[in-house]
This record gives sequence, structure tokens and C-alpha cells, in this order.
Amino acid sequence: MGKFSEALKKSESVRNEPSPKPALKKVVKTTAETVDTLRLDITAPQGPAEVSPLPKGRVDPRLVSFMNPGSPAGECFKMLRAKILTTDLKSRPRTIMVTSPQPLDGKTTLAVNLAINIAQGINEYVMLVDCDLRRSSVDRYLGLNAHKGIREYLEEGTSVAPYLARTFMEKLTVLPAGKPVPNPSELLSSEKMQLLVEELRGRYKDRYIIFDATPAQFAAETTFLASMVDGVLLVVRSGKTAENMLLEAVENIGRDRIFGLVFNASNESHKSYRYYYRYYQK
Repeated sequence: MGKFSEALKKSESVRNEPSPKPALKKVVKTTAETVDTLRLDITAPQGPAEVSPLPKGRVDPRLVSFMNPGSPAGECFKMLRAKILTTDLKSRPRTIMVTSPQPLDGKTTLAVNLAINIAQGINEYVMLVDCDLRRSSVDRYLGLNAHKGIREYLEEGTSVAPYLARTFMEKLTVLPAGKPVPNPSELLSSEKMQLLVEELRGRYKDRYIIFDATPAQFAAETTFLASMVDGVLLVVRSGKTAENMLLEAVENIGRDRIFGLVFNASNESHKSYRYYYRYYQK
């Protein structure tokens, strides 16, 4: 009992002693510049975007820029790339939205093929952003199996890096759409979306950012996104896009925002190209 009594007295005396004051933590004042330097760089060789496995799914055969770059269709995408990259450096668009007046005009096929074609260059890098939150398909084109993307980033993300996906091309990165969302207009017209576009444009001087957007006639978010980017490529389909739908799309987007119109699925252009292709082959 003596030892037990001594132990009780010792513990009691310890409890009565004043507890040591906690050490003061160093307070660091941050500015906008220091916060920006602490952000996770989306090109850094670490983080979920870089360690995620390469796509194992089947690449869509419509990606002729990768599957058959020497075909007539592949050469058309090369000419489109040349039109963009030979523009004066000061006025050259680096954030490009691709859309169409209506569904099934071929906007996503064009957006992905253009992204692949630019990424095949020597110095150019490309980020492809799927902003068609109503009917996303960019990840399926590239054989990806993405479960998260721009929707999750805009709703809860603090850095875009965890939502990026690698592709079969080293210089092509994808920001998928993510899960379906009931309010795409609210997300894509938000201040956070505008800040993302500005950050991607300002941070990477050697990168082109291509946004695959919802058809202009059916979605208000396309008009908002058009106001955030450098320029818009409008895709119309031969024999399918009515003139009144085209004019309405131009009015919704704004004529001054459109820097190019792509006439898709034209048989005449293919006939002409095949003639010259056979000539040069000879």
C-alpha cells in the first residue's frame, strides 16, 4: 500500500503543476503570388494525373489523325492545324472552343482529331477539355475510363491535377467531363470556370487548350464559354445543317468570337483531294 500511496501523491503533484504553454506556431502571410506557387503544377511528374495507368480501351477509328494520318481526312486536319498555327503569334488563338449548331455535326470528332494533330508537332502541347456535360464522349474516343472530370473539379476541387488523364500521346492531356450533371449551365458559366480558363491560358505559353462544347442551339453554357476563350471553331455538316440553324448559332455565339467555320462531310472536297493525292503519289 505504501508504494501505491506514493504513486498517487506523485501523480497528484504532477496534475497540480502548471501545464507548459504550447509553442507558438510561425505565422506566414500569403499573397496571391505565393498561393499560386503552392498550387500543384498540372505538368509536374507526380500526382494522380501522371501516375494513372495509360488508357486500355479501344481508340475510336474516327481518330484518323492518329490511326491514318496520311489519308484524305487526315490531311484535312493537318491543313486545319496549319491554318491555326500560321496565324500571327499575337492574334493566334490558344484557347479554342469547338461547337456546332446541332448534334451529330461532327464537333467532337473534329475537336479530338485537331487536338491529336497539334500534339504531333515538335513544340506544341495540348489539353483537351470535355465541356459537353450533357453528352460527353471525349474519353470514349480516346479509350479512357474516366470517372471524374471537370464537373467534380468545379463542384469541389481545389486543384485540377487529380482530374486530368493521360492519353496514348505524351503531349496530349485530357480533362474529361466527369459524371452527368443536371445543371451544366450553372457550372460552366461560374466564376471558377472562368478562372480555370484564364489560368490554363496564362500558365502554359506553349500549350493549346481545346474545349469540346455542347451544340450552340441547345445550351446556354456554350454562349458563356465562347466569351471566355480566344476563339470558336464552328462545325457544320454538309447536307444536314440548315441555314437558319447556322445563323442562329452564329447569333448565339457572337460573330466576333468565331474565327473559323469547318464544312464537314463534304464529298466534293474528298474528290478533289483524291485527285491531287493520286497525282503526288505518282
